[in-house]
Amino acid sequence: MRNHIRPLDPIVIDQIAAGEVVERPASVVKELVENSIDAGASHIEVLLQEGGIRRIEVRDDGLGISADELILAVSSHATSKLRTPEDLEAVASLGFRGEALASIASVSRLEITSLTQDQEDAASILVDFGKAVGPRAAAGGRGTRIVVADLFAQLPARLKFMKRPATELRHCLSWVERLALAHVGVGFTLKHDGRILLEVAASDDLDARCGAVYGVGVAKNMVQIQRQSGPIVLHGRVGPPESARRNASRVDIFLNGRWVRDPRLLRAVREGVKEFVPLGHYPTLYLALSVPPHRIDVNVHPQKTEVRFRDERLVIGSVVKTLQRGLATAPWATRGVGVVGKYDAPNSSSLSSNLTRPAWPGQVRESHYPPAAARSQPGAESALPLQRTPGDTVGQVLSVANTFLVREVTGGMEILDQHALHERVNLEELRRDLRAGVVMSQPLLVPSLVDVGKAELDLLLTRAEVFAKLGVDLEAFGEHTVAIRAIPARLTRLVPEKLVMDLLEIAQEHKSASVDQLMEESLHSMACRGAVMAGDHLDQDGLRGLLARGADLPQDRTCAHGRPVRVFLSLEDLEKAFYRRV
Repeated sequence: MRNHIRPLDPIVIDQIAAGEVVERPASVVKELVENSIDAGASHIEVLLQEGGIRRIEVRDDGLGISADELILAVSSHATSKLRTPEDLEAVASLGFRGEALASIASVSRLEITSLTQDQEDAASILVDFGKAVGPRAAAGGRGTRIVVADLFAQLPARLKFMKRPATELRHCLSWVERLALAHVGVGFTLKHDGRILLEVAASDDLDARCGAVYGVGVAKNMVQIQRQSGPIVLHGRVGPPESARRNASRVDIFLNGRWVRDPRLLRAVREGVKEFVPLGHYPTLYLALSVPPHRIDVNVHPQKTEVRFRDERLVIGSVVKTLQRGLATAPWATRGVGVVGKYDAPNSSSLSSNLTRPAWPGQVRESHYPPAAARSQPGAESALPLQRTPGDTVGQVLSVANTFLVREVTGGMEILDQHALHERVNLEELRRDLRAGVVMSQPLLVPSLVDVGKAELDLLLTRAEVFAKLGVDLEAFGEHTVAIRAIPARLTRLVPEKLVMDLLEIAQEHKSASVDQLMEESLHSMACRGAVMAGDHLDQDGLRGLLARGADLPQDRTCAHGRPVRVFLSLEDLEKAFYRRV
């Protein structure tokens, strides 16, 4: 039998809409607290029972809802924040769809009690899973009090997706923390079963709020970042490397006061901090972006955590540069322990004379490799006693497995990864040359020829001018061959064939990238390829030369790809390891 088309019951419509707006108790908390902020509240209190599954109460001292508007407040698509279609193109409030209260009311027992500034008596309305009663007179102070009880109790299919109360509570707490960070000037209190979990005064500044959310220890060491790029203003706080996590749970990005979880912004964060936090980790980050409302579209998803940018490249680039420049001067970017010994290495700008490694067929005009008989045997350890001079680090430097350098420093000992250190040295020196206007190139005696596809050759040639600024001279040699005629003079260990394939991969992955981004990616790759590898033997001159070049780096915590350069073990750490300290 054919089913006839008929309109859906309004309650069913609201319950369908609730599936997009109300996922769990935290969704309710988010929507209600955002409404309180939009209402101009100076203090918001959130009271939860059983992680919000049993009961959610939100109180505020905002403008309130008049008695004759209460029924509209719980109706679908009724809002005070939009009037015309043009308003959608410049949304400045946190809420605007007019869906939240109606959706919540359709899947719970909802009570709203409110008193506006120009009314004498408060009024309330009850909605029992979509069925409204009221409004009617009630007792209440200025502002609004909303109680949501028995969420999803009459929708077992939704209720079964709820997690344990502790899990739901964690999600609720996260939302209140986010909103407390974003709205300085508003006080927040969160209580669960009578216990205070978060309390922020309206007078608390951003630093105090970071302390309440991320912990006082982390907040104390956070670095302030700030930048303006045209109409885009960014400011924030970044936690030290040890506070980084493998997930993005402590990455809080706000767009015009709205917390967003945008994959493009997360990628920009990873790109901006990759030289400052451990590989594969996200920083502890508070980042606020201010963008003119007409340049963004927040009407993408009912939860409003996804956005579209009219100037996406400008926004993403601004995030990356703000993080990179801000962290470059962070106090924890380098340990700053100074030079290991006074040493003037001959030709200290190059390590090639001190590495056990054969030259490639197209080697540079002057080979700096010593005769085979003069090379130290691979696998040998180098213990270098250093003369103690004022300001020097004392003790020895020991090479372990031709990979790790161990040295004594003030307060303990330090272990360095020779490849990571050399990679960082290469990167900083190339950047310095680039800022000075030129990266010196070293012509090859015999050009290195690499076969590539025609499309690949064309792509490389379109980027040849950029690569030339980095000291790489390449040109076509037939229809399917690229000729490398010169490489950066600092990086005599580069193998041209591998260099070409690296540059090709970068050009393919960043076809729409800016020149600056392409150059930065290329520098990272060349710095790594031109570095001494794990297992490569360094003789005494090579070891000392590397340490001398790495003495005054602007950033020496990580290599170009975010792996640690150095690990510090304090005397206390050592004493604990040997059970000398409890």
